Amino acid sequence: MKKTIRRLSIVGASSLVAALALSSCTTSEPAGSGSAGAISGDILFYDTSGGVVYEAEAATLFADFTDDTGVSVTDDYNEAATKFFASAEAGSMPWSLMLFPTVNDAATAAADGLLEKIDTSIVPVDKLVDGTYNEYGIEVGTFGMVLAWDDDAYPDTKPTEMADLWDLDTFPGKRCFFNNPQYGWTLEAALLADGVAADDLYPLDVDRALEKLDEIKNDITWWTSGAQSIESFENGSCDIGILWANRAFTALDANGFPMNITWNEAGYSNSVWSIPAGAPNAAAAQELLAHVINNTEGQIAFASVVPTPIPASVKALSPTDFPEQVQAFLPVGSNVDGSVLQDSDYYLESLTEVLDQFNRWVGQ
Repeated sequence: MKKTIRRLSIVGASSLVAALALSSCTTSEPAGSGSAGAISGDILFYDTSGGVVYEAEAATLFADFTDDTGVSVTDDYNEAATKFFASAEAGSMPWSLMLFPTVNDAATAAADGLLEKIDTSIVPVDKLVDGTYNEYGIEVGTFGMVLAWDDDAYPDTKPTEMADLWDLDTFPGKRCFFNNPQYGWTLEAALLADGVAADDLYPLDVDRALEKLDEIKNDITWWTSGAQSIESFENGSCDIGILWANRAFTALDANGFPMNITWNEAGYSNSVWSIPAGAPNAAAAQELLAHVINNTEGQIAFASVVPTPIPASVKALSPTDFPEQVQAFLPVGSNVDGSVLQDSDYYLESLTEVLDQFNRWVGQ
């Protein structure tokens, strides 16, 4: 099913104001295990999202936790998990909470013995959607990788599928892609555009995908962070491309940019919160996980600004519990009927080879 999101009303900063109002409400359930009063200090958060995502977390879920416990959450932004693995290998672990950008990153860390187990006497994992957690982490954000475009650039015919990225006549302009294919849906989009059925994507035919990308290589602008992805649209570096749905919403809602998206042939995946082995404040991190799961109003507040709902909210709430302007950007329900769940097991097994081949192609 092809589903295109037409331009929504611009509410700008009012979304954040409303979210803050929601998050200031008292939840109807206890924050954690009842031992939260014994924790103190700071949680240094290894954050691979940054930008508006962390700002929204800080203003809602993390602010609520600090108000209730006195424990602050300090952000340490890193583009990928590389620094975490290097520090773990060196025996240095300053972080108490880790955001792995993908499920397979978290699986690798768990297999290497780099993570603490989730304390289920504190963290109510029974409130999470089945399959969205394990003993070493909880999936905290489902993110969509969608076809997006400047709606003013194409006032008549609108893109509807990934093949439109290769149609330079109907949709002229530079194309924006993330420079890391694992998080950017770049190879999958190329294969879909080349006629591969969604059910046949994995294992990826990387050679075929790169041959398809060769056709538009000179028309690609690479973005390297979520913030840069929407800046590339806003400063005119590209007119069409693949974006994370939450960033597309930010461009539209907060920045007033005429961003338009379709979920058709989009990809979606999950990020994971875990507690590093040897974390300096693991006790507080356990309580933070519990607090977030119990804080339904904070979940709504966060996802109203950044539409990457955590599984607790997906289980307990429906999209209509969120403000109207964000509903179409949430990677849930009928929005993802025409989308594809990324195969994290494939990337777990093949990431090194895929990145090597992709990076050599980019450098040619």
